[in-house]
Amino acid sequence: MSEKKSKTKKVVKRRLKLKGVLFLLLFIGGLFVFVKFLLKVNVGNVYVSGNSYVKDALIIKDAGFNEDIAFLSFNSSKVCSQITNNPLIKTCKIKRTLDFKVKIEVTENIPVFFYTYENALMLSDGTRVHEANTYGIPTLINYVPEKVLLEFVSRLSLIKSDIIGSISEIEYSPSTGEDGTFIDEERFTMSMNDGNTVVINNKKMSILNYYDKIYASLGDKKGTYNFDCDFDNYLFTEYGDE
Repeated sequence: MSEKKSKTKKVVKRRLKLKGVLFLLLFIGGLFVFVKFLLKVNVGNVYVSGNSYVKDALIIKDAGFNEDIAFLSFNSSKVCSQITNNPLIKTCKIKRTLDFKVKIEVTENIPVFFYTYENALMLSDGTRVHEANTYGIPTLINYVPEKVLLEFVSRLSLIKSDIIGSISEIEYSPSTGEDGTFIDEERFTMSMNDGNTVVINNKKMSILNYYDKIYASLGDKKGTYNFDCDFDNYLFTEYGDE
């Protein structure tokens, strides 16, 4: 009878390394202290960019930021929602920096002109804001049909801001035939700060971006620019020759 060989298992004893345990505890403890520190750190400075018409102080006030607000305590989406409640603010984005500063980046609904018929500012997206004209923008002095008005806002908002700033007054002046039917229902007359007059329509509005160059090419002559025709074939009539 053969003897059975008995198999024995070798037991390996695993010992925890004391240094590793201490390091792990220190890391967790340090992380806890750091997070606790971050939760208590207040916002250092707030910077606003992208705004020309809405003051930094008003945007920061609408955001609800003050010297006691913690760096990690606010919700960026909620703060942006508060900022965009202002109709002059179109979009908002908030960034936190490693040095505990906050950057607010906005884009604006630009005030294009003041519409006296409704006693309101017309913004670039067609929104009306019932407040005084404190932005140095032109005044539209009479009633305009809504469809024509919104197209006018859309086209004029694409014109350079310095050109818009050079317009003093705008009058809706559609041209009609002898029987009273419209020839050009989208025609406007603009009084410029330099003393000239511009006649233009919605379709040809982009010509206005070249107004300063066209004016410079005519020297000191004052008169009426008819931009409601082709760019290369516009008519200039000097005052006194009309």
